Amino acid sequence: MRQKPCFSGRAFNLVSANFNSVPLVVEYHRPESLAEAVELLQQPDHVALAGGTVVNADRNRSQLVAVDLQSLGLDVVSREASRAQFGAMCRLSDVERQCGGDLLAEAARRELPSTLRTVGTVGGTVAAGGGESLMLAALMASGASVRTANGDEVSVERYVSAPRELIVGVDVTADGAWTIEHTGRTPMDTPIVAVVGRRSEDGITLALTGVGAQPVVARSIDDINQLIPIDDFRGSSEYRHHLAVTLGERVLGDLS
Repeated sequence: MRQKPCFSGRAFNLVSANFNSVPLVVEYHRPESLAEAVELLQQPDHVALAGGTVVNADRNRSQLVAVDLQSLGLDVVSREASRAQFGAMCRLSDVERQCGGDLLAEAARRELPSTLRTVGTVGGTVAAGGGESLMLAALMASGASVRTANGDEVSVERYVSAPRELIVGVDVTADGAWTIEHTGRTPMDTPIVAVVGRRSEDGITLALTGVGAQPVVARSIDDINQLIPIDDFRGSSEYRHHLAVTLGERVLGDLS
C-alpha cells in the first residue's frame, strides 16, 4: 500500500483491485469539506473511499477507517471544446457519456461492466494505478494531468509513479486521432497486453497495459523494445514483450 495522504493506493474504487484483498472498515466518515477530508486522511489507517464496492466485497475486519468523499462536490464535469475537467469523484459512466466517440469514452466503456461504470471513479482509477487499466492508459496517452488538494498539478504519469496529495480532479484534452490494439484470451477478457495511442500536435503518445505494475508511456518502438514486462500465469515476460512490440507497431501504423 502507498503512503497517505493521497487518493491513491488505498483509495477504494472498483478499479484494478483485488476483490479479496480489501477488508471491512471499522469506522466511517463523510466529511463536508475538503479541508476536513485532508485532515482525516492524515490520521493513521484512514483511507479515501471512492466507489466503495471493494470495501464491501471482503468480510474480514480490519483497523481501516473509511473517509467518504461523496459530499465534497468532486463529481462535476466541465467541458470547453475538446478540453475536459473531471472531478475526482466523476463516475466512469459520466466519462463515457460526456466524451462519446473519443478514446476516453471507449476506454471507460471497456474498463468495467455497465453496472460498475456507475461506481468506479476517475480519481480512483488514477489512484489505483492498475497496470491493466485501459482508462488509466487512455489518460496517460492523452497527456492528462492531476489536480491535488494542495493546489499542485502534475501529469497522470508522474502522479502514478509517485503518489502525492488527495486527488481533486483530472484534466485532459479529448481530441486527436486515436486507436486501441489489444490481445486477450477472449474478446471480453481483460487484455493480456494492450496499446493505447493518441496523435496530437506534439506527436504520437502510446500507453501500454499488461507490462508492469502501472501502464507505461512510450513514443516509439525503441521505447517499447527496452521494456522488460512482468511475468505471470497469463503470459511470460517474453510473450508480453512480443505482444507489446507487435501491437505498438500496429498503433503507430494506424496513427502515422
